[in-house]
Amino acid sequence: MTPIDFNYVVTWYLTIFVIGLSCLPLTLHLFDKFWDKGYAFTKTLSLIIVTFAIFFLSFIKLIDFSQTAIAWLLLAIFILNILFKNKYYTSAKFIKTLKQKWLIFLVYELVFFGLLLLWSYVRAFRPDIDNLEKPMDWGFINSALRTKYLPPQDMWYSGQKINYYYFGHLVYALLTKLSAIPSSVTYNLSMATVLALTFISTYSLSANLIYLKSPKIKKFKLLLLPLFSALILTFGGNLHAVYKLTKINISNNQKLVLSLSEYKKASLSYWYPDATRFIGYDPETDDKTIHEFPLYSFVVADLHGHMNNIPHVLLLLAFLLSFFISKPSLDLLEPYLFLPTSFLLSITFMTNAWDFASFGLFFAISTFLVNFYQHKSLVYILVKTSVNGLLTILFWYLFTLPFSANFQPMMEGLRWSDAHSPVWQLAILYGGFWLICWPFVFLLNHYIKKIKKPHPSHLFVFSLIATASILVLIPEIFYIKDIYVYTHRRANTMFKLVYAAFMMYALSGSYVLAQFSTVKSKLARYGYKLIFALVIFAHLIYPFFAIRSNYASLKVYQGLDGLNFVKNRFPDNYQAILWINQNITGQPIMLEAAGDSYTDYNLISSSTGLPTVEGWIVHEWLWRGGYDAPAARQTDVAQIYQSLDIAQLRLLVQKYSIDYIFIGDKEFEKYEDLNQDNIAAISDLVFESGKTKIYKIKK
Repeated sequence: MTPIDFNYVVTWYLTIFVIGLSCLPLTLHLFDKFWDKGYAFTKTLSLIIVTFAIFFLSFIKLIDFSQTAIAWLLLAIFILNILFKNKYYTSAKFIKTLKQKWLIFLVYELVFFGLLLLWSYVRAFRPDIDNLEKPMDWGFINSALRTKYLPPQDMWYSGQKINYYYFGHLVYALLTKLSAIPSSVTYNLSMATVLALTFISTYSLSANLIYLKSPKIKKFKLLLLPLFSALILTFGGNLHAVYKLTKINISNNQKLVLSLSEYKKASLSYWYPDATRFIGYDPETDDKTIHEFPLYSFVVADLHGHMNNIPHVLLLLAFLLSFFISKPSLDLLEPYLFLPTSFLLSITFMTNAWDFASFGLFFAISTFLVNFYQHKSLVYILVKTSVNGLLTILFWYLFTLPFSANFQPMMEGLRWSDAHSPVWQLAILYGGFWLICWPFVFLLNHYIKKIKKPHPSHLFVFSLIATASILVLIPEIFYIKDIYVYTHRRANTMFKLVYAAFMMYALSGSYVLAQFSTVKSKLARYGYKLIFALVIFAHLIYPFFAIRSNYASLKVYQGLDGLNFVKNRFPDNYQAILWINQNITGQPIMLEAAGDSYTDYNLISSSTGLPTVEGWIVHEWLWRGGYDAPAARQTDVAQIYQSLDIAQLRLLVQKYSIDYIFIGDKEFEKYEDLNQDNIAAISDLVFESGKTKIYKIKK
């Protein structure tokens, strides 16, 4: 890694570290029963509290979204935490905790920094923000960076707010403002941050599940066992690689046992995205599905909501576990349950709405089970669960108002599934998890027969496994209708639900292993350990294919700046982007060619955060609830660039309040009859590099 990239990583890490300290007293209080005091969650908790606070205060225009305002707000939150510490978590207790746990805290910091550095290094072999959803995600961040008052403007639909789930992008826009690192670099640092937070959060949650059930467990086991869940959830795949390689080997060699050279040759033919596009593709059917998981997201590097939300939902799960342990007997009204849960679910919703449904289901199941083993009356159990659930929904609604005030849902209702996944294909995707998780159901049944009231950790893990299994089953019954074409009708529903299921299964693994280690039967104990080891190995061979394939075997280091691809591909446009970022403040509207989704069009708006009239057409079709309005804008953009009538040109410019018109490679490519003379007649040339020009409209 180059010195400048290393300095970026260190600056970014220190920014996150300082923010994390702001809510450390609150973290230690919330997770007081945890073995590690929940230190792994202080970064995520602090980031969402600071981001939500400035989001709300900026929404009501009390403060702006600036570096100065964020710094003052961070100081205010830190002071509030000090006051909180003095009242609820005394200084003596705080200092005692630091003395007792400083080594654990240090290890978490070292692991977090190590993973941040590691994945930043990996990203530097392919840092370009140039395909899939990357331009969109980067555009959200850049738009937020230019926005004075939140919510941010849609950089691809001028005059309107973003109509997507962008809270996770706000978190990284906030970090970008505070660190003062270019967003083209922080995009890749943000990817590494999510990975690092995912690992330490999973490890901590898994460790505390084990510790809270068995406080006297040997320290070696307590330290070792959670690693399995952390590794599977962060770096694991499914069984597709094993299935595909075996299939290739049998067809090519008619044998199962291969030499090392034969295995290496066969592995070169494996294409890692196939693990996420299996049902409907192998064999080909008209039911194309998506079934991704965290490592795939980390590798392809779309800073998308479902990935950004991983640390948030792990924090939600950690809070629920802590609460159930601290108060195993719930009251009819539990404000210390429904208020924090509603807040965390609101963060989850604003980052990725599907997780609100998935983890809301977990909340309902786990709360019901906790109540079930406290009371004999089923009616009272249902009433108590429902009251706390309804209050959670009420306050969730209030917490999401700054977001929902400018948001229109994009779903078109439920549809019954007319296609179903073959069981053998589901087994390829989730069979490994079934083998290591489902046996816990029988173990729990045996435990309940001996002790009528199960431990909260048992109920928690059972809820994870049950919820995950339900999420895998749901797309086989119904799906949410959206703009996906018929052959992909179930794709988005399956994608978002099984993504959460993957995490829940992976999180449960280490706990189930710990419980089987106490089984008296040697056959059951060692049999399960053998199965667990085989599943872990099978899941962890996936990174070998994915990282090597997407990052060209880590051979050519390119650096962390994700904008360099524009410099290489469109050098004049690159100079224009630099000029815009240095000379234009705020968010005046800059017209550029309206292009198709997943192309190199609209890079100026995504790279600078300046809104254009119409960007990626299919994305806006989804976000705006129909094709007609984006299509009309697309037509108007074409008329502006090709108009022969200056009066018409002026009217269209006024209609969309356009301040600048950009002409570069993609505009010449898109509009064969581009009329530069008429554009020049109503504007002043303010930038020129080769054929690339920027005109400022005369007022």
